[in-house]
Amino acid sequence: MDKFMESKWFMRVVGLLLAFILYLSVNFDDIQKTANNSSNPQTSFDTIQNVPLEVFYDSENLVVSGLPETVNLTVDGPKAIVQPTKTLKDFQVYVDLNDVGIGEHQVPVEIDNISDKLKVKINPEFVTVTVQEKVTEEFTIEPEFNSGLLSNGFEAEGLSVNPKTVKVTGAKDQIDQIAYVKATLDIEGEINENVTREAKVQVLDREYNKLNVQIEPEYVDVTVSVVNPSKEVPIAVKEKGSLPEGTTLESISVEPETANVFGRQEVLDTIEELTAEIDLSKITKDTTISVPLSLKEGLNKVAPEEVKVKIDVNTKAEKKLSGIELTPEGLAEEYEYTILTPEDGAVDATLKGENGAVEKITKEDFTLALDLAGLEPGEHEVAIDAVGPENVDWTLSQDTVKIQIKEKNTSA
Repeated sequence: MDKFMESKWFMRVVGLLLAFILYLSVNFDDIQKTANNSSNPQTSFDTIQNVPLEVFYDSENLVVSGLPETVNLTVDGPKAIVQPTKTLKDFQVYVDLNDVGIGEHQVPVEIDNISDKLKVKINPEFVTVTVQEKVTEEFTIEPEFNSGLLSNGFEAEGLSVNPKTVKVTGAKDQIDQIAYVKATLDIEGEINENVTREAKVQVLDREYNKLNVQIEPEYVDVTVSVVNPSKEVPIAVKEKGSLPEGTTLESISVEPETANVFGRQEVLDTIEELTAEIDLSKITKDTTISVPLSLKEGLNKVAPEEVKVKIDVNTKAEKKLSGIELTPEGLAEEYEYTILTPEDGAVDATLKGENGAVEKITKEDFTLALDLAGLEPGEHEVAIDAVGPENVDWTLSQDTVKIQIKEKNTSA
C-alpha cells in the first residue's frame, strides 16, 4: 500500500482531482446559471424606462400637482412576451384620483392592459400628489418691448395689447401667487415704424418665476407706436480760419435760415440752433457754397440736409501816401515863389485798387507839377498838374495850391 501511494501515478491522480475540485468551486455560479437557462431557455428580464404616467381625476373642478411625468418598469417573463411588450408599449400606467378628496395623498401607481404572464415592478410604486380646487380668474395684460430696439431718434408713442385681458386657470394657491401677467414683443432688428406682433402671455410670481397655469388666450397681439419728434431751429454760420491777406469780409448770409431736426425729444430740447461751418482761408472772392448740417447724437434727420452760404468779400485795398512834393515850372527868372498852402509844400494821395497793385505804389510814381508861366507878382491859386499810376484809383488831398510870387531881391 505504501508503495502504491508513493508511486508517481498516484500523485498524478490526486493532483487531477484537486484541480477539478478547485475549478468547480470557482465557476459554481456560472455553472448554475447555465443549468437554469438550459432548463428554461425562453425566460427574459428587462427594464422599460420613461413610461408616460396618466392620471384620472375631475379635471373640470380640480388641479393635481406632484405627479412625475414618467415611471420605469421592470418586467420578467417569457422572452416572446417581454420583447413585444417593451417595443409596443401598448399597456397603460396610471393613478386613479377619482375617489380622492382635496389635500395631499399618497396613491399607488397602477398598470393595465399588460400580460398576466409577466411579473411587473413599477418604480416608483407610490406617488405623493396634491389635489386642489381649480380656480379661473381674469387678469389685465401688461405689454412690454425692448426700448433699445428703437432706431436712433425714435420714441415710443404708445404700447397696446389686444385683447387686454386673459383668463388664467390653476390651483387656488397658484392663482394667489400671480403678481405679473406680461406679453413681451419679440422682434428682430430696429424699430422705426409702428409694429404689431404676436406675443406669448407669461404669468409670473413676485420673484418673476413662471407659474404652471392655463392661459386663455395663450398668445395676444402687441402693438408699439413710434414717432420721430421734430423741431424748427435757426441756422448759424460758424467761421473757421481767416481770409487771405488783403481780403476783408463784407457779409455772410445763409439760405434757408431755418431747418427741421428730428430725434429724441430730450435731445431736441437742448438744441437752440444748427451750425454751418465754413473755412474762410479758402475764400478769395465772392462765392456761394453748399454746406452740410451736422447732427449730434440722439438726432437722426435734418431737413434740408445742407444749406447755401453766400460770402461777400472785398479784395480792394486802400493806401495813403503822404508828403508828395510839388514841382513848379515856367516861372520867369526875375521872380521867386512861396507855397502858402499847403504849408509844407507837399500833398497827400489816397490809393484804392487791387491789394497787390496798391501795395507796390510809392511817392515816386507821382509827378505833381505847378504851371507858373506868365504869372505876375502876387498871390495865385494854381491847379496841380498831376500824373500818377494808371492801374489803381487815386485822389489828391487837394487839387490846387496857393502860392505867392514876388520879384527877386537883387539889391545884394
